[in-house]
Amino acid sequence: MKEKFESSTYSTVMDDDGVNYREIAAVLSEMGYKMNHSSARNYVLRIMRRFADEIVNEWDMSISDEDLLKIVKIPQFQQAICEILQLIEAESETKNLRNRK
Repeated sequence: MKEKFESSTYSTVMDDDGVNYREIAAVLSEMGYKMNHSSARNYVLRIMRRFADEIVNEWDMSISDEDLLKIVKIPQFQQAICEILQLIEAESETKNLRNRK
């Protein structure tokens, strides 16, 4: 079983279903996108920041940029966003199946 890894400068979500940045980079490279693990990390953190910004705006919260960056690096935040996206995808697939009938 993979373990969770977290520190103040690097974090990733790793559990039975998770992947690390090296694995993400390898998959993207196989798909034709030249990528290394640090670039994969930067892309993940950038998009996580966009999600966090939207949440903060929606909830009308006031959080410093420094604190927001700390939040997006937390593996549990990244996992929560992943689970939300998976639920949205499953719901979309269910609607598509209903529309085909």
